[in-house]
Amino acid sequence: MPNTDTPALILLSLLEAIRNLDTPVEDGLEELSPEIVSKRLGLSSTVAAQIERYRQAALRGGTIAREEAVQVFRLVGRRADAPLVFADAGRRAARHAVRSRGGSAPALRRLTPDGLGRRVGRRAASRVARDIFAAELGFATAPEARMGASISIAALPDGDGCAFYGAAFAELLRMLMGFEGAMVHDVCRAHGAAACVWHGALAEGYE
Repeated sequence: MPNTDTPALILLSLLEAIRNLDTPVEDGLEELSPEIVSKRLGLSSTVAAQIERYRQAALRGGTIAREEAVQVFRLVGRRADAPLVFADAGRRAARHAVRSRGGSAPALRRLTPDGLGRRVGRRAASRVARDIFAAELGFATAPEARMGASISIAALPDGDGCAFYGAAFAELLRMLMGFEGAMVHDVCRAHGAAACVWHGALAEGYE
């Protein structure tokens, strides 16, 4: 039976993003209303403890039970700023994943000729997408990511959590292939499709 647990770095990234967005930006709020600051979830001792737990697990390449991962996605989904959290968390997850599984690919891409560098980056990106995000990443024309069952849909059947993966794939491609653009989520299991699909769209001004 396949392992359905979730890489700890994914949950670490979600809670890090919550903490980041809940941290005041020198707005004077702490002086004016310390009780409001104390109620910000991302600054709570509970989140701090969980971040440390997930960080230690991620350093070992560990996983967390799928049921717990679903609960963390739902926690984010209840927030008014959920799209911002998912976008921030996806980028963080990609960076964590490249550091842990990307090997020497980022350096090789910069040091090798363009054609070889792209091939090295493609192989590394496909491997990380498969091993960390349980996604198939292809490059027939534009980059395409495809996922069957996902934690985001299990947690948020309306598809709102899929933004996490779109941000993760775009950042993964940027780091490993120099891709500048977005991964557009144009097919979603929330709407009855057999799989979620993202296609690469270059940012305006890039070729």
